[in-house]
Amino acid sequence: MQINMLNYSVNKILLLVLSICWLSCHEKAYLPIGTMSKILLKMHLAEGYAQVLPKELNSTVYKNEDSLLKYDAMILKEFKLSKQDFQYNLNYYKQHPELLDSVYQIILSDIAILQAKNNKK
Repeated sequence: MQINMLNYSVNKILLLVLSICWLSCHEKAYLPIGTMSKILLKMHLAEGYAQVLPKELNSTVYKNEDSLLKYDAMILKEFKLSKQDFQYNLNYYKQHPELLDSVYQIILSDIAILQAKNNKK
């Protein structure tokens, strides 16, 4: 009985150690370009919107930081991302300017589509 318990404990410890090694060595997958462009587009639009919201009743000079934080949190929640995961991905794209350029090409295209739809109204 003691030998079985010892084997069971050793197996549990081995499994735990292997799991930790695998998780620490396993590189996170990065967000696809299309997903990153959707997130950044929404964040840029939210920033523009927050800029026109009054910080105080008589002031529209500064962007409303509280609203911007709220919008960013809503966007991250929509994409099921934590702030840390978003920052991790943003840093990855910053380190790969050619990919970040592709992200912003999609954003510019999407903005053009939004403007065209708005002009039709």
